Amino acid sequence: MESEAPTPIDPATIAAFWQAFSEAEASLHALPLRERVEQGNELLEQHLSGLALELSGGAEDEVVDLIVTAHGSSDRFPLLMQVVAAAPRLRHHRVRAFRERTRQPDFPIGMDGFELSTAEVLIALGQDDGQAALEIRFGREIPQDFQDHARNMAFIMIDHVLGEYDFAVKVGAVDFVEESLDPDAEWTPLSLLPPVFDRYWVEALGRTGEFPTGEHEWDGMTLVFGGADGDGAEPRDEAIVMINRSANPVAMRADLAYALILDLAVADGDELEAVRDLQDQAATLLELPQLGILAYTMTRAGRRKAVYYVGDESMAKQALAPLLLRDEAESLELSVTFDPAWSGYFEFAVH
Repeated sequence: MESEAPTPIDPATIAAFWQAFSEAEASLHALPLRERVEQGNELLEQHLSGLALELSGGAEDEVVDLIVTAHGSSDRFPLLMQVVAAAPRLRHHRVRAFRERTRQPDFPIGMDGFELSTAEVLIALGQDDGQAALEIRFGREIPQDFQDHARNMAFIMIDHVLGEYDFAVKVGAVDFVEESLDPDAEWTPLSLLPPVFDRYWVEALGRTGEFPTGEHEWDGMTLVFGGADGDGAEPRDEAIVMINRSANPVAMRADLAYALILDLAVADGDELEAVRDLQDQAATLLELPQLGILAYTMTRAGRRKAVYYVGDESMAKQALAPLLLRDEAESLELSVTFDPAWSGYFEFAVH
């Protein structure tokens, strides 16, 4: 669900963390990996909350990957990306955002004496609005006392196999089942899921990741809010929504996670035409350098809202600055929401 972009942390706070980490880097690098992670996280917690550090690499490696993770909590992703963007050049660490997919997806984990492997977790893919849905069943008998353990372990495994960002953003409904409701469902062991998931994302959902070229394909719909005449409810209110179907291939790209909203008053037909022209020009300014894309518009109650998905809020606003000074932008209400799953778009696009 789309949410207001969290207030950015003071850059000075992030800079203070990186200054402390840089000063401690040499002494951290001399420690065993586990102690490096523990002390690095102690430093992080002194400045920032809701994030964690992980290391990927060998104990003897001169340079290891320093991974900043939010443990799948998407409301912390903006902070995570802000921290990574501010990272200085380090001697012994390459800073990366999000826990990536494991390179060895066939692995077991244990919990309280119970062990489960990724090969024993079976996945069937489906659609949940714009996201991928997962049905999960187990390929072996799970003792009754370990049912909850097995489900918790499956979530941990999926996070490692698909990666933090893909699991948090691209996956919607997750259901544990005995048998699928679809008799033709194809079951894939979790250990083999990544290429199957990626193929489904492209072939079934159409997410090639490529910006559309040429004329875009648009669909329209009319929405009615409020009750019918005479039923004592709120007055009826209609909205006209136009959906850019051509935006689907780039939906949920990690570099297009923010919904930038240009909301303008439209008192009459002439004003509507001027606003439409301004919002279309904004789309051109964003789409030519692939800074963003116009996903949908809504005209309702004397205003027209255009929603663009962008990756860098400040660069997008800079690109649009000349338009925002025009007379027809006088009534502009500009806002930004963090919506990496494009829930605002798919609220309409799935119809």
